[in-house]
Amino acid sequence: MGGKVLEYEAKTIMREGIEQGIEGTVSILKTLGVSPQTILVKIQEQYHLSPEASKKYL
Repeated sequence: MGGKVLEYEAKTIMREGIEQGIEGTVSILKTLGVSPQTILVKIQEQYHLSPEASKKYL
């Protein structure tokens, strides 16, 4: 049972890290003046997101 708890915690930590990475990427691209459409395409490519999932980061 302890293994399942550790696996869940590891997945949670990994997911949070990925989300922070995406948010950081979007922030930098916005600062550089990259268009929202280009940002969507780039984060979809980099993080293997669907168009629907990527929109929540703008």
